[in-house]
Amino acid sequence: MVIAAVLAVETRSLLLGESASAEHVAAIRGALLGPGVLSVIHLRTLHVGPEELLVAAKIEVVPTETAAQVAAEIDAAEGRVRAAVPIARLIYLEPDLRHAADVV
Repeated sequence: MVIAAVLAVETRSLLLGESASAEHVAAIRGALLGPGVLSVIHLRTLHVGPEELLVAAKIEVVPTETAAQVAAEIDAAEGRVRAAVPIARLIYLEPDLRHAADVV
């Protein structure tokens, strides 16, 4: 009975779209920052399995860089996130420029 209750609670949280823990979110946010990534504009996380995390973020990039430079920096940021939070397996990063409306 106890096992069934634990499984029910875990399954319910996954079905409802549980986000990552505060520690994981902080680690992901920190790992995204690096050469060419100036800031994180938006960040969303979602567990898609018990040990699999989806990360979607809009990141601020240097406006004068080429597409090839931005692509290389996105690849590097994905690598840093995977090193910091190994369960972050699906990572989608959207490069953007920070606009006045984005400042919180």
